[in-house]
Amino acid sequence: MKKGYQAVEESIQSSVITKVKGVVPINSSDTGLSVWGPEDYVIPPHGEANFFITTTVTKIPNQTLDKCAESDTVPDGRCSDHGDCPSEEPVRAGHGMTKEVPYYESVIRLFSREKQAKSPWGIKTGRCLKKDRNDKGTCEIRGWCPGEESQKSHVLEKAENFTIYIKNFIRFPRFSFSKSNVRETQDKNYLPTCNYDESVHPYCPIFRLGDIINKTGHKFQDISQAGAAIGILINWNCNLDIGSSQYHPKYSFIRLDLNTTLKSITTFNFRYARYYKNATGHNYRTLFKVYGIRFHVMVHGKAGKFSIIPTLVKIGSGIGLLGVAT
Repeated sequence: MKKGYQAVEESIQSSVITKVKGVVPINSSDTGLSVWGPEDYVIPPHGEANFFITTTVTKIPNQTLDKCAESDTVPDGRCSDHGDCPSEEPVRAGHGMTKEVPYYESVIRLFSREKQAKSPWGIKTGRCLKKDRNDKGTCEIRGWCPGEESQKSHVLEKAENFTIYIKNFIRFPRFSFSKSNVRETQDKNYLPTCNYDESVHPYCPIFRLGDIINKTGHKFQDISQAGAAIGILINWNCNLDIGSSQYHPKYSFIRLDLNTTLKSITTFNFRYARYYKNATGHNYRTLFKVYGIRFHVMVHGKAGKFSIIPTLVKIGSGIGLLGVAT
């Protein structure tokens, strides 16, 4: 609430650093048991205000540049005869991508407006592959084979126990006032052991992922397979006429994407690959298709402090109204 005797500033300056912690096992028939840490499931991995946590992953290991049948789920890859598969024509929105897209480029695509479906993913060889003459078939492509249709997805079921550390520094330049959402303490055990609680630990910036989702009115299990966009709002409402220990950051959590059954709108997924070279010098890769939750940390706030000018204006206005009344 604005006080008439205060000068107010709403142009808050803010910096946000994030860090996710937690490990989860993934058991794959192809690669066996592996353990994923933040360096595997957090994108980008260097602590920005917007970040993506993988909750479901499909791994397609040992893909090589070869010839194979396009998936029958790709409309442009279906065919009745060889004429439907013009040689050297790219398949739109297919699965046999011939252009190598490294991990860093997949990150750029995730946080940009680029639509991956507009890119050609495989090159047709001119052949229509069918089981018999009367069947519908799919075009043979030259690209990364095999495809991903037969692979099993793995849900990171324990991901709801991951913790998110959100460090926020704010400044109101008009008043030369700065503050952080992290408690100032010499106790080295405080941050490793605390979890945010509005009453008990208002300056512990560590949140359990599952608790964040619950506060949006949703359940982690309901969004882990398709993904979602979650907003983490930090609001600072500072009365600088009282001690700085009297005002705390206020957190709220909302779901930003549409809660609908339409998969074209709700799913948050993308692909990236990790490339290798075997002993003979041939390239191969593991392709990852991941679904997950994209987080947006947004900071708002205002500060007010006693100032003689608005105080005199307020007094003058009161005297003027009193004169009119009499």
